[in-house]
Parts: sequence; structure tokens; C-alpha cells
Amino acid sequence: MRLCDYAYKNREDLKPTPALNKSFLVLKDLLTNRSKLIRQQNAIRQTIKELKISNDKATQKMLEAINKAAIDGLKKSIKLIEVQMRKMVKSDSKVLANYTLMITVPGIGEITSIFILCCTNNFAIKISGKQLASYAGVVPCEHTSGSSVKGRNKVSHMANKELKSILSMGAMSAVQAYTEFGDYYERKKIEGKHHNKIMNAIKNKMLLRVVSVVNSGTPYVNNYKKAG
Repeated sequence: MRLCDYAYKNREDLKPTPALNKSFLVLKDLLTNRSKLIRQQNAIRQTIKELKISNDKATQKMLEAINKAAIDGLKKSIKLIEVQMRKMVKSDSKVLANYTLMITVPGIGEITSIFILCCTNNFAIKISGKQLASYAGVVPCEHTSGSSVKGRNKVSHMANKELKSILSMGAMSAVQAYTEFGDYYERKKIEGKHHNKIMNAIKNKMLLRVVSVVNSGTPYVNNYKKAG
């Protein structure tokens, strides 16, 4: 009743949420399926790795051979899912346009782009880079109580943890492959910043640029020049 009352009182200002692109319903299922297959693949590998500590070489070799078919099968299924996702992205010109822009941003790969497109409904609702970063849980929120009690800034526990996990892999790649991010990481490390905080800051930078290229309709251009 309160929701109905709120909607009626604010009917002049409220705007309907754009209809969800049907292709994203399938893409979300494919992403979920891919994540489960990767977890299964990692679980098998981890089990074999742990058994190596106690097994003799012959037994370990046998177990690796037995599980090879399962791992190879999972790899094949994951690749097939990724092929299908690319086909779906290419089948929609508007989705493809934003996807193409996003993958120009350092650290943002194919899977990350598709995940963000699904989360934002292809940016049907205009959101800021800060809003997207907050949704991904890479923007520290101020922790206060009343006017006097203040704690350390913390990331929200309501964030999309899977998006944050995917961004982590992209951020690591960005630090290794792009001078700008590598220099930023080293600079903050020298300042005494914790690894996780630095990586969150890099993920934040990545998402700010994602929204920027989508809003501007132009690919990311790396103009970074190392100081000195």
C-alpha cells in the first residue's frame, strides 16, 4: 500500500523503466552457465592439485588422465557459450555499438563488457560512472552514525560481487599491460596503500571510462605520458 501511495503521489515525476532487451535474458543465462562451468573446472583442478601432496607419481598420473576428459569437456562448453554470446551481441546493432566502445577501455574485455551490458540493459537508463562503480562495489561508502561517530570508508556489501570479481581479473591485466595503471599501482604501493584498495581504485577508473566512452560515443584514447 505504501508503494502504491508513493507511486500515486509522485506520478508526475516518476518515469517507467525501459523494457528489458530480450536478448539480455538469454545472455544472462549464458553468463550464469559459463560461471558454473568455470567453477566446476576449477574445483576439479584444485582437487587434483591437493591430491598431489599425498599421492605417488603413478596414482597422480592416473587421476590426471581420468579427469582430463572432464576438464577438456568443460573447456569446450565454455568456448561454445562464449561463441554464442558473441553472436548475440553482433545480432543487435545498438548492443554491438556499446560493446565495441567498451572493449577499447584498458582492462575491459569481452566477458566484462557483456556482463556490464546485461547489468545496465545496454545503458537504457543513463547512469553515471560513479553509480556503476558503486553498483560494482569499488567505491568506498562513508560510514557514519549521527553527527559525531565516523568510521573508515567501506565498500557496500550490497554490490554485485560477480561483476566485481570479473573486474578484478581485468584490473590485474591492466596493471601488467598498460603503463598508466602499472605506474599508478606502483605509486600507491610506495605511498603505503593496501593492494586491495589500489585495485578497487583501478576498477573504479575502468568503470568511469566505460561510462565515458558510451556517453560520448567515441572509443577510449590512451593519452597517458609517464611523468619525468
